[in-house]
Amino acid sequence: MARLEQTYYSDQLPRSSDIAREPVPAGTYEVQITDTDLKTTRNGDGRYIWLELTVVRNPEYNDRKIFANINISNPSQRAVDIGRAQLGDVLEVTGISMFNDTDMLKGKLLGVKVKVQEGTPEHPNKQNNVTQFLYPDGTPTGKGANPHALKAAQPDAPVERKRERPF
Repeated sequence: MARLEQTYYSDQLPRSSDIAREPVPAGTYEVQITDTDLKTTRNGDGRYIWLELTVVRNPEYNDRKIFANINISNPSQRAVDIGRAQLGDVLEVTGISMFNDTDMLKGKLLGVKVKVQEGTPEHPNKQNNVTQFLYPDGTPTGKGANPHALKAAQPDAPVERKRERPF
C-alpha cells in the first residue's frame, strides 16, 4: 500500500474526455515501435497488425503516440495488397528479413509520414493516419542506400538447393 500526499475527490477531478487529444501535425517523424498486436477487424472478417508508435528525438512531440494498422487478411484484395506493401516497407526499414511474430517489431526505430484525418460521427476526434513507412532518417523504402535495405534483401543464412539430376 502507498499513501498519497494528498486526498483526491472524484467530483473535483477532470475527466479524460475533457482533455483535447490533438494529433501531431502532418509531417515526418522518427518513431519507435513500442507495442504490437494482431487484431481482428470489427466485423470479424479480417485481421491486421496493430502498431503503437512513439515519437522520439523530437523535442516538441517526444513521447507522443501514433497508431497504425496493417491489413494482413481482408475480403478486399486491395486492402490486403496495401497491407502487404506496408508490411514490406516496415520490414525493410527495420532490417527484418523473416517475420512471423509481431513482437519482433518491438523496439525498432523507423520513420513515418503522417497526415491528420478529420473526425467522423462515430469517432469525432481528429487522428493521425500513417501514410508511409520510412527509414529513421526519412529516406523512403526501395532506395537501397540504407544498410538495413541491403541486410533485409540478403537471407540470414545461405539457402541450400538440391541439384536436379539431368536425366
